[in-house]
Amino acid sequence: MATKRRTTAKKIAVRKARTFREQLEAAVLERHCADHPLTCKWAAGKVSRSARMGWAVEHWHWVSKMGSAFFSICANSPKDVVGFTMANWSEENDEDHSHLDIVLRFAKANGADLRAVKKGRGLPTTESWVRFLLDAAKREPWIIGVAAINIGTESQSPRLYSRMLPSLRKVYKYPEADIEHFWLHVDADEDHGGRAYDALERHCTTRELKELAIHWAYESARMRWLYFDGIYLHYEMGYNLADDR
Repeated sequence: MATKRRTTAKKIAVRKARTFREQLEAAVLERHCADHPLTCKWAAGKVSRSARMGWAVEHWHWVSKMGSAFFSICANSPKDVVGFTMANWSEENDEDHSHLDIVLRFAKANGADLRAVKKGRGLPTTESWVRFLLDAAKREPWIIGVAAINIGTESQSPRLYSRMLPSLRKVYKYPEADIEHFWLHVDADEDHGGRAYDALERHCTTRELKELAIHWAYESARMRWLYFDGIYLHYEMGYNLADDR
């Protein structure tokens, strides 16, 4: 019953949203991964070490394949969008402070064999998620890619990671260096998402463009939820989704 009440509340929030930004936020809220069963169990300090490792492994398989998405968006977008998109790419791929290395640090802290991770492939649900985002980035107009990647995905981080952090510190008791990904992206992705919201508000000048952005923000949140389903089923529930060939 509690889950049903939360779902109903989200749908009411979507209907009540008045401004374009509120409608974008409400679309993501309908399937926000901060509300996923994996996150709820994590926040309660009850998720397994295997699932924590699997979260990091699948996150690496997702983000490590997203480089071309940034350039696809830049190919068709105005100067202000190119600016924050390339700044985002540079931050994620900083040779002195790679965000991918930070994710791998958390994977290793939970027992992952990093050599095997890099040689392997993600779960089918991760691969579907990657294909969805790469396809969104290649579509025209560029608004689709920004709505899917920056709004439907990155804007989730502050609320999502804020739910995860307390148990990482107080229950699982990781050193701060091992959980850097989480506390770093609470602030970094709030900035990335904020600039994306501002850009869409500037450039979505017709009802059709606004509805397009809202649709892709929702679809992205829905697909990320499915990606979380894969992690939860495989690493936490023991349902084998992996390619064993």
